[in-house]
Amino acid sequence: MSSSSSALPATIPAPTMNGTGVRSVWDHNFKAVSDIVRSVARRARHVALTVQYPGCPFVVQNAGERKPYEKLTAEERYQEVRANVDALRPIQVGLAIRAGDGEPLVFEFNLRGFDINNPADLRDPKSIQYLEARGVEFSRLPRDGIESCRLRWLLWDSGLIRARPSWATFAGGYHVAYAVSILTGRELPASLDSFTERVASVFGRGIYDVKKISREHHPGHTGALTKLAERLGIVPAEQVHGVVAGAGAALALRVFETLKETVEASCLQGQSLELCGLHFR
Repeated sequence: MSSSSSALPATIPAPTMNGTGVRSVWDHNFKAVSDIVRSVARRARHVALTVQYPGCPFVVQNAGERKPYEKLTAEERYQEVRANVDALRPIQVGLAIRAGDGEPLVFEFNLRGFDINNPADLRDPKSIQYLEARGVEFSRLPRDGIESCRLRWLLWDSGLIRARPSWATFAGGYHVAYAVSILTGRELPASLDSFTERVASVFGRGIYDVKKISREHHPGHTGALTKLAERLGIVPAEQVHGVVAGAGAALALRVFETLKETVEASCLQGQSLELCGLHFR
């Protein structure tokens, strides 16, 4: 693994979402939000997960150059994810929880740990600019953020994990890997097979990558989550510019539920964790 980064102009529109409120969670309102999560956790049917993190500075190299993603083996893709997740600190966790027939509850947990002013906290500068352009308040994280251990305790103690809902992500390798790291408080396993087992022990096997579902059942639906949502008719084009963790989770949930309605249930149920939950293979 080696480190690689480059700059990107911060000219991306601020995040917007249509019709779904996102609760921004910091230290001062964590207890109140925890009570809300606990009130619905055991009835959760679908949960979408998004994690924002400070980029991917570690990459697999071949002869001193980054090896093209499409030429990586599944194991190499996992090792790249593992190197980054074990070395970097996550910034936000977005959860969209569907517990009934009404609107889902959407939360954006701002995590303490990453300090933009600390050179020891590894990052890819272009990812930081990307998130800053979407309104991530990096200066508040060291002071007002939530410790990952408190979020871990909430998600286990509330019963959300044990409720075994269907979990949805978009291009979910990194999202699931960071979530597993947070929920176990441990570094990632040494191999992809061991990681797959750990994911199943935490989330069960009802975990779906909506990018992979869309690619396999709607070949014309490719690209970013916002583009996929637009093509599925979920959000008007003018409403789907840049998203951060909470809004991204809300959008991923709507895309998952739309795909679930259009793809035969037998197709979804037949997909294994390796095929659907992890975007490595």
